[in-house]
Amino acid sequence: MPTTLEYYWDLASLDDGKRISAAAQLISTLCRFQAEMPATDEVATTEADMNRICAGDVSYAVKRLIKGLASSRDGARQGYSVALAELLGRVPCITVKLVLDLLWQSTEATKGMKGQEQRDMRFGRIFGLMALVQSGIVTRASTTAVDMRKIVMELAAIGAKQWYLREIAYVTLTSMVPMLGKFGIRDELITMFVAVALDKGAVTTADELLLALRLRRQYPGYDWHTALGQWHGRHMLGARNAGRVAQVLCEQTEGGAQGWCPQLHSVWDEIFDLYFNRARADEVAMQVPMEFELLWERVVEQGLFAPGATQGRRHRGFMLLERLLPHLSEETVPALMTPNVVRAMSDNVSAKAKSPLAQVGLRTVERLSVVCEGNPKVGLAVLTHLLNQKSTIGSGERGSLRTLMANRIVATLDSEAIVGYVEYLQQVFTVPGRARGREGVADPRHVANVSEKSVEKQRAWAVDQMIRVARFGQLPITDELTTGVLRFVAMQAAFSDVRDAKAPAPPLTAATRDYCALALVNLVGELSRQAEPSRAKTAEPDEQTGTARGAAGRARDGTAWATAALALVADKAPRGAKVVLHGFGETRAVLGEMLGELRAMAKQAGKLTGGAAQRVQALELLLGNVCVAAAFAANPQTQAEYLEVAPEVRECYRRLAGKAGDGPEPVEVLTDILLSLLTRESSALRRLCDQTFVPFAEVMTAPAVDAIVDVLRAREGGSEGVEVEPEALDDDAMDVDMSDASDVSDAEPEAPEIDEELRRRIEEALGSEGDAGEASASGEEETFDDEQMKVFDDKLAEIFRHKKQQKTWVRELKLSFVNFKLRVLDLADVFLARQGDSALGVRVVAALVDLVHATQRSTRSRVVHDRAAAILGSRLAKVPAGADTDAALELLRTAHTRARQAADRRELDTLGSVAAYAARAALDSGSAVEPVQALYAESARDFMARKASQLQVGFFRASLERLRADQLHMLWAVARDTLEQFGHPLRAVNVYRQVQAFALADAVAATAGRADAGALGSGARELLAALRGALLATLEFTVADANRNAATGKLLLDASRLREIVNSALQVVRRVGRSGAFGEAMAVLAPDAAWTQAVEALQTSDKLASPVIKNLARRLVDLTK
Repeated sequence: MPTTLEYYWDLASLDDGKRISAAAQLISTLCRFQAEMPATDEVATTEADMNRICAGDVSYAVKRLIKGLASSRDGARQGYSVALAELLGRVPCITVKLVLDLLWQSTEATKGMKGQEQRDMRFGRIFGLMALVQSGIVTRASTTAVDMRKIVMELAAIGAKQWYLREIAYVTLTSMVPMLGKFGIRDELITMFVAVALDKGAVTTADELLLALRLRRQYPGYDWHTALGQWHGRHMLGARNAGRVAQVLCEQTEGGAQGWCPQLHSVWDEIFDLYFNRARADEVAMQVPMEFELLWERVVEQGLFAPGATQGRRHRGFMLLERLLPHLSEETVPALMTPNVVRAMSDNVSAKAKSPLAQVGLRTVERLSVVCEGNPKVGLAVLTHLLNQKSTIGSGERGSLRTLMANRIVATLDSEAIVGYVEYLQQVFTVPGRARGREGVADPRHVANVSEKSVEKQRAWAVDQMIRVARFGQLPITDELTTGVLRFVAMQAAFSDVRDAKAPAPPLTAATRDYCALALVNLVGELSRQAEPSRAKTAEPDEQTGTARGAAGRARDGTAWATAALALVADKAPRGAKVVLHGFGETRAVLGEMLGELRAMAKQAGKLTGGAAQRVQALELLLGNVCVAAAFAANPQTQAEYLEVAPEVRECYRRLAGKAGDGPEPVEVLTDILLSLLTRESSALRRLCDQTFVPFAEVMTAPAVDAIVDVLRAREGGSEGVEVEPEALDDDAMDVDMSDASDVSDAEPEAPEIDEELRRRIEEALGSEGDAGEASASGEEETFDDEQMKVFDDKLAEIFRHKKQQKTWVRELKLSFVNFKLRVLDLADVFLARQGDSALGVRVVAALVDLVHATQRSTRSRVVHDRAAAILGSRLAKVPAGADTDAALELLRTAHTRARQAADRRELDTLGSVAAYAARAALDSGSAVEPVQALYAESARDFMARKASQLQVGFFRASLERLRADQLHMLWAVARDTLEQFGHPLRAVNVYRQVQAFALADAVAATAGRADAGALGSGARELLAALRGALLATLEFTVADANRNAATGKLLLDASRLREIVNSALQVVRRVGRSGAFGEAMAVLAPDAAWTQAVEALQTSDKLASPVIKNLARRLVDLTK
């Protein structure tokens, strides 16, 4: 009997320590038993041979361990496979053939087995093969090619049938690769591997790619060009195979619809070893795989984190990023922190969510933060990439984690770290290849001979990083650092052959210089708009933050950043340097003159205070930015346009300073300049326009406001995009192509419009073939030959291509028109926010109302509609003083007219605010009570008498809240008239509108506490009298026989509607009664015989026999109480 039985039980323990201890004791005991057997060179190829040659316990152990591999009990497979591998490796007489025969016998899955039993057999076989390979007996002399083929075919078959065993099967095959070199038939075995396990060299999965990479790495002398014919180059990860590699690595090799997997595929270990193992640097230099940036971009950025990627892919992407964190450095940050990766941190990382994706994302972000805190240079590099995303540093649940991460990084940075990072970026720009390879990491990026495209990409990245550092106000940045960045970028964009400066290697291309020029213009614009950026330049730091502060757009010494940038090229050019700016010879004199003007403006601003100084400074920043844009413009036409604007800005300043003669006001000139700049391509200048406009808002004149209003009122014209006045188009002609099909579904179908120009060009294309058409018409059929048809097809293709380009141009023009209006809306917003009480505000509000109405049905202009509506909803809190009465009345009339046909509640609320604004402006500016009251009375009648009216009581309530106490009597009269006319039964268009008549009276009565009793006069008494009369008639009608629909027999005025009427009436009485000024008016509510009779009839009525109505009747007995 065997004496090792006590060890087998602990081999299946879930405790790793027990399992290992049992395996060690078992193996040592078995080795001792085998050592006692007679020595022999014979090997066991059958079970009988094993029983004869080996010790009984050893023979029993081999068979039991193999059988135990199929057991699903606790940790049996792990323990038995470890013991089997150790035992096979220590008993030299056991052969691969014997183990395979025993394994096949013990793990054969038959059709009669249940599903779980079949899975146990498959797991048992894969664990047995793993133990066989790990034991090392495959390399013994007794192993034959048949044995090897049997192993390879079985592992490949297991991987092909079951996805959850595929990776482990190929990892086992990969572990066999080093063993192939010990066989004399190595090449034949490699060929067998390629044919069986690599799909005849196709390599279409990550598992096959892992095996192929390991084979090529281990045996480079094999003819891989023939074996892997679909893969090009000296390395499978070469640039020519980028698309195929991305497809293989992004493929959902895991099971399930989302491709979930708890860990990264093993192929990534091989890839990381290639790129980050310094020992393989020579291999990388010789075989030249693709750059790591390209691999990351194609696989991760455009694959795993691509927009619309599955959660499983994004899960793998986060695991991949987490695995790479140990290799993170300032050199690798640009490759890893790509836009889609940063965006994924916003969309998928959450501390609250419990999904696997959210948890792995949170873990990755936390570990990334730890790395950044430990290495300030890495932290700054990561921070600049976070700042590249618009929604990174913000509020809200999505941005909170990234905001926290950014704050943690900023807390670890100091000026020394920032300066060192900027110097590193300048080194990257100057010498891209060598600067990126100083760490000695085995990465193709570190090869000196990099491509021109790669050099341009690295230099663009370095410029972007420097600019993000310089413009981020939360960092402790000195003025010297910002000046250094400005100077460095300007030197690269403007000069070549600079003495005492390291020449870029390779030399800068024209594209790189243009990129630097554009980046400089944007940086100057960004610095000009920064409000009090933090500057850590010595001298008296801020008490709260400890950081020195300068004025917006200026350094600590008061110099505008735009002026400093212009001086670098116009006044402080390096001696002997060659200027490479476009057209600098023609513009140098003008730019020098403007530089002198800028310095004079700065001195003048220092002598002024308050708004006058702010206006001069705003013009200085605007002129400086325009001159910088002109100096660094790549397009001659754009440069000429900016050079035309610069003298206009100077003229505006001279008029402001009183140095010019008669003419338009400075603000009028400035407004025209800003409107022209809003059409430019430079986003930096467009964003600066709002800042420039702010100090001039308080001195706006009527012509200046009209210039803005004219743009807001302009409307797109025909197909050529011509702008026309609103009067030129009626409502039905507006944006018909973008309206809903339901709006025109009932219209008669129209014949399609014939494009005469297209017909003419097609007829010209036919040319001499027209004779053939005539002959065909006369009955003689003729056809084109092949050459004629080819010419004709080419002409038609050209015609339709031109037509398509024409449509594209029109579409882009319309989109540009929408964007232009959005920018002008920003100016209108600034004016109303700063000068909401200006009399000119009525003109702007009227234009906004027209714009909202004109764009409400246009899908393309929806963003304009929403922006204009938002301005109207938030900028009408102030009351315009001294507004033109006629203009205010016209605006009020427009608001009332359009409110009656409002499209939705949001539009009605907006028009209600506009009506209140206009009514207050008209009443404050003069004696306009009668026309204002007439408009409200007309709207009230429309609300009561027209079923399609879109008005609501809230429209009137907005005006009640805005009017002064001495102006409220007007709306009290409107409510009184409404009750007298429509508060009685059957006078309004329906019962609901009758109820709203009482609700309107309630809204008016809510102002009784602040209404001027002297101005109101008898208005309260008249309102209560009208209320009593309408309520009495309603009560009498409720119990009368007339209160029934003749057709349906239902009540016209039911209990719910009566309850609403009575509650509103009681609320009116309560509000008026609370005000001591109207105590005498309550006398009109005293009950008389008719009132008492009506209330008693209601109490005894069978039509409305409910406790609620009975309770209301008791409250109506005496309204004075």
